[in-house]
Order: sequence, then structure tokens, then C-alpha cells
Amino acid sequence: PEDATILVPGKLLGSGEVPGNRTIAAYSVSTSARAKIEAAGGRILTYGELMNENPNGNGVIILG
Repeated sequence: PEDATILVPGKLLGSGEVPGNRTIAAYSVSTSARAKIEAAGGRILTYGELMNENPNGNGVIILG
């Protein structure tokens, strides 16, 4: 879904394209992935930031 937060249980690499402005939480993010996501209007969160912003995990999808 468009409004879902995507949780990546590992390192997010920048080899693909980013559809739309997404909020993504990942253990680690490559420089190229961060640049693509932010250029598309998205946000990168750490696991800690995600837990603080959304402690119940509503709308979080685990991609793995």
C-alpha cells in the first residue's frame, strides 16, 4: 500500500528504482539507496526511529 512503512531486515542497496515517496526503515542503507529514496521524496528511518514514531507497528510491512 502507498501509505505503508517498509521495514527491511538487513542492508538496503541502491540497485533498483524507487516507486513514489516511501518511508523505509532498514538496518543499514547504502549511500546510493539513500540518495534515490530521498530524491523520490521518501524517508529513511533507523529501527529505533521507527519504534519511536510507530510503537504499535501499524501499517508496517516487512520486506525480506
